Amino acid sequence: NMISNAKKAVIHIAKVQVGMSGDEYRDLLGSVGVESSKDLNNKTFGQVMKQFEKLGFQTTSRTGSKRKVNNLPNDKVRLMKKLEAIILDMNLSWEYVDAIARKRFDVDAAQWLDGEELFKLVQMMAVYQKRKRRA
Repeated sequence: NMISNAKKAVIHIAKVQVGMSGDEYRDLLGSVGVESSKDLNNKTFGQVMKQFEKLGFQTTSRTGSKRKVNNLPNDKVRLMKKLEAIILDMNLSWEYVDAIARKRFDVDAAQWLDGEELFKLVQMMAVYQKRKRRA
């Protein structure tokens, strides 16, 4: 079974955080036998995350509490999926959304927002999406 969109988002964030090029990223995925994050399962996801951690990716939030991706509350997973849908629809990047999260909520990445902040971010992005559609 394939990994969740929330886990794909974490891989994307890790890639950005460690400053990995597209080629390096493809090599990393290739090292666990896949071509795309879509093809990862829980086992290969774990292997990829171990590599990112060796490269300095921090999976801890500012409070220092370990944040396990699979333990995200369901509403937060749903909001991350909604955010991902807006990003894909509008051809934006996670970097763009993380920059907004940084500016508005002082966190490094959207995944670190609590449920309420994440909800606000999704609302903001949805409004932006509607406005763009009308334009």
